[in-house]
Amino acid sequence: MLVRSVTRREPEFDDEQRALLLASAEFEAGIGSHGQLLSEAMSPEASPTEYGSTLRFAAQGPFWDYAEKARLDDIDRYKAEFPKDSPPNLNGAFWTVEKHGELAAGKPEPDAD
Repeated sequence: MLVRSVTRREPEFDDEQRALLLASAEFEAGIGSHGQLLSEAMSPEASPTEYGSTLRFAAQGPFWDYAEKARLDDIDRYKAEFPKDSPPNLNGAFWTVEKHGELAAGKPEPDAD
């Protein structure tokens, strides 16, 4: 006969892990969609008219995310199957992307000569 049972729960994260998680979230919150720290990107020192400053940003691109392009192209294809006056309700719909071909098999990419 069981007289008493005690359950002791151990925390999922210790204090150091929680501190690292919070610091990481705070750091990521300070990064813009361009990948640069917002504190620098929005600094008056970064202004192109601030001629004495050495803080400059230069954009490069465009770059293509071909997996995302394939996903969005397929969404467009799907939508085009419906009459223009009754578009599909895509709430909750999602598309996945699969790799095919040599790159998916882990073979090296061809030289971009």
